[in-house]
Amino acid sequence: MVRLVRLEEAGYRSASFLDQRLFQTDKPRGRCTAAELSNAAAHCPPSACYIFHIGHVGSTLISRLIGEDPGWFCVREPALLRQAATGQPPTHLTVSALIGLLSRTWHAEQRALIKATSFVSELAETLLASTPDSRALLVFTAAQTYLRAILAGSNSRAESQALAPSRLERLRRRVGAVNVRTPACEGESIAMSWLCEASALRQAADKYPTRVGWLDFERFLLDPLPVLSAGFAALGARPHAPTLASALSGPLMHQYSKAPEHAYDRELRHQVLAHAGQEHVREIQRGMAWLAESAGRHPLIERTLAL
Repeated sequence: MVRLVRLEEAGYRSASFLDQRLFQTDKPRGRCTAAELSNAAAHCPPSACYIFHIGHVGSTLISRLIGEDPGWFCVREPALLRQAATGQPPTHLTVSALIGLLSRTWHAEQRALIKATSFVSELAETLLASTPDSRALLVFTAAQTYLRAILAGSNSRAESQALAPSRLERLRRRVGAVNVRTPACEGESIAMSWLCEASALRQAADKYPTRVGWLDFERFLLDPLPVLSAGFAALGARPHAPTLASALSGPLMHQYSKAPEHAYDRELRHQVLAHAGQEHVREIQRGMAWLAESAGRHPLIERTLAL
């Protein structure tokens, strides 16, 4: 059996995660068999575009801002894709059927934009191959910024530690185990996590160079309008200019996107990163040294470090 939750349009717009957390709400629920879900998916052609990212780089904010445009219907972090990325695809669902379900939109003139969980980037090439006319936005930050962002919070550090074994395995599959030394400290582990996720994006971009666009979140914060406009262009769309200007001057830029009840903005982020940079100097140095040590070991590593 498959559990279902009914969401209205506003529910999709507000949700940061389409996963088990929805079952903690009072939304109407239902069940169907996997076969029924598969049959329904057969009537849903896959047509979505994607946001892939390395984690903790503002991808939820980017998704919310793009979702303000009437041409896009944004779907954030669906559990179905997380299951597929960890080798547990939903029963009877092919990748094409899965993307078909996630491609449904609220209005006929819209296109779905799926903001995946960071480690779903492992499937970026597969997902782009399943929808030949799809495009993707690849959201990242430089390695040193990523190290500071992860070290800045206890939750992000715990998450990084939990994901490190699977990320090390994925990275070694991609570039060869002999080319990746096992991290010996937290800074090296976080640097390895950056390399794992960023190299997944780099590899997808190498295969589909005309169908992806890069978005450096730090550059976006410095000059949001042209960077986000370029993001729309990478997705093959023109933004509705008044809507985009309104979104960038509105409350979304002053909220923590995964929990909008909390205030958060560019200035606070920069303060947090600066403090982490001072407090964790040694671990950041160790992480950057681990990346420098890895630099000449594989062409994909070289191309990724050039981001």
